[in-house]
Amino acid sequence: MRRLSIVFISLCFVAQAFASPKYSKDTTNFDSIRNYEFRLEGLSNNIINGEDQTTRITSTYYFIQYFKEALRIKNSFNYPFTSLKTVSIVQSDDNLFRIFTWNLPLDSSKFLYFGVIQLNLNDSFQIFGLYDSSQTIKNPSYSTLDHRHWMGALYYQIKSFKHKKKTHYLLMGWDGEDAKVNKKIIDVLWFDQKGQPKFGAPVFDNGGDIQSRMIFTFSDKAVMLLRYEKEEDMLVFANMVPPNPMLKGMFGYYLPDGTYDFFKLQKGFWVRYEYLFKDSKSPQLYRKE
Repeated sequence: MRRLSIVFISLCFVAQAFASPKYSKDTTNFDSIRNYEFRLEGLSNNIINGEDQTTRITSTYYFIQYFKEALRIKNSFNYPFTSLKTVSIVQSDDNLFRIFTWNLPLDSSKFLYFGVIQLNLNDSFQIFGLYDSSQTIKNPSYSTLDHRHWMGALYYQIKSFKHKKKTHYLLMGWDGEDAKVNKKIIDVLWFDQKGQPKFGAPVFDNGGDIQSRMIFTFSDKAVMLLRYEKEEDMLVFANMVPPNPMLKGMFGYYLPDGTYDFFKLQKGFWVRYEYLFKDSKSPQLYRKE
């Protein structure tokens, strides 16, 4: 536990600003970044595949040190880091920022998540480290969090939208909770008046229950569809249910039942509807039981 505490203290991305070019596709300094990427690639593989927890933690420590150095280099926002196969990278459609997320497998069959937001400003780069606090967050479905108190996840999709005339971003993510259950999360990222990142906003109308993020928990043996569909302009997700009503609340048994609901953006709120393919032209407003 002492070693883990050291890791929590050391694995910190402090918000920093650096000079940035004003053009968007400058490849200057890519060779320097590539040298860092070569070292990062090996470390990222060790984080996932290291034979023991000490190796994985040590690799995480050095990964973050090298990664911070790479992100300090001018034009790093334009560098794709394609060799980092175990790191998820999503970029906002307005090109304002991108988010890197990755996880550290622990011997307890849980994961510790790490991330960094890299902003692409007109005159500077700015980075914010994300600190996984998912085990201590109270009422996570209704909480607004900052980057130091983050609902850890691997993000795989991002979608911007307007809420109260301010740009917000939906983040779709996966969390391998433990050996029995997984989670899919729809979080909301926005920036306050000081430019600080915030997570969670009361924008989800889940059958009259207004939530700041949506969290779906299900069996680790199941696969859950959750993604934004651009053509339909909706958030579609599979309904996860227990095979027997007696197992309600025992999420290790929750499986997809073959039906899909969706969220539709209406006046800045994502409103949930029942989505049945046999009657997809007439979706019904979802009513929470």
